[in-house]
Amino acid sequence: MLTTEQAAYKFAFQMADALIRSGAGSASTTKALLSIFRKTELQGVTVSVSLGQVTISHQDRSDRAPSTRVYESQAGTLDIGLRTEAGEVLESFVLGRISAEEGIRQMDEVMARSRSVGHRLTMAGFMMFGIGFSMILGGGLVTTVSAAVVAALVYMVYAAVERAQAPGIFSLAAGGLTAVLGATVSGVFFSASQTAVCIVAALAAWLSGIAAYGAVHDVITGWYLSASGRILDVVTSTAGLVAGVTIGIHAMQPLVGDSLPYLETLEADDTRWLLPIIGSLLVSAGFALASGGRGWKLLALGVFGGLVQLGVLAVSATGISSYAAILVVSIVAGMVGVVLTRTLNLASNATLMIVLLPLFPGMLVYQGVLGTIFGVDGAGDSLLGATITAFSLCMGGMLGQYLASEALWAGRRRQFARSHPGHQFRKEMTDEQNVSDIMVPIFSKPFTH
Repeated sequence: MLTTEQAAYKFAFQMADALIRSGAGSASTTKALLSIFRKTELQGVTVSVSLGQVTISHQDRSDRAPSTRVYESQAGTLDIGLRTEAGEVLESFVLGRISAEEGIRQMDEVMARSRSVGHRLTMAGFMMFGIGFSMILGGGLVTTVSAAVVAALVYMVYAAVERAQAPGIFSLAAGGLTAVLGATVSGVFFSASQTAVCIVAALAAWLSGIAAYGAVHDVITGWYLSASGRILDVVTSTAGLVAGVTIGIHAMQPLVGDSLPYLETLEADDTRWLLPIIGSLLVSAGFALASGGRGWKLLALGVFGGLVQLGVLAVSATGISSYAAILVVSIVAGMVGVVLTRTLNLASNATLMIVLLPLFPGMLVYQGVLGTIFGVDGAGDSLLGATITAFSLCMGGMLGQYLASEALWAGRRRQFARSHPGHQFRKEMTDEQNVSDIMVPIFSKPFTH
């Protein structure tokens, strides 16, 4: 039989492991852990989360030294299923439906289910990436089919190297090399294949997307140590992919000469709206599928991604710059993501990662970095454009989340004033600190209870 403190610590570390492995940010994880200790009425608890390391200190009396425990977890990418199930267990505990020991038992079951990875569905998701990004870039039928096949091969090679427990940068380098080899084979056998489009479409999902959004989010909310780690993740991931692509191009050029354009200036096709919109729908749905999304949620996230692309095209058609259009639509997407938190049963940050992915500047990163290596004109402009685009997406999404969440809290505050006259409303109260608080962001830095 565990004591209250022992059960709270064990449950908190289980929850931290699930949230970190499912791609939750430091702010969300910290608030989740503090809500557990707040519910158990343990006073003087301090929580610190930095990427995969969780530190919890408890000082029950001022004249005693605090006890500190540290837990290490493997930081992961978005896992919709694990994130949703962990949130449901947390909500049940905070609202008093289950005890800490029952929460421990349920989290054991959740983590056991999460270890069953459906590689076929994940590979299908990456094939959808390839198809969708090819359509966004204006690729033809042959190029689109080739991009789907190459994207699947890249995932298979990446997963194989990961299973060998090699450092992640080597897995990404192997993926970049595979993309060049696959695109080369396609170009040799099919003259209509667009080699550069095929490579970018197959690798776009790996290039400065999700980690970039998480890094900017942590910078804006003041989690600088976690942000530094995410930025380094972006740099090393890009370096690994570029290294593999560079090796592949150097290896293939003596064999094919200049017949295949590995480097060329690519731009999203905004003259025809239907193909980019369908492509964005497939990219968002593919990411949701690869991240464990299923059923109606998968369809809803895909449609949301398509509508975001439609919004960017529509706003750009008014004559304003593409960066301003991305910023405006990202703000709206952030607000809608917060409003749909309960409907989708998914944190707004996770929703935005999925629906904004088609707009992330993987193409510009590819052109900029490789252009610098091979001395192509305009490489610096591509990198600058990628930076501005990524910042516009992240800043817009964050601003939309902030506006919507503050509006929702203002409504809740008025409701509380009517039902509890004379009492002060605080977001951190036990009755308010449920899953909506975890999923609807509070823009502050919680550390202690």
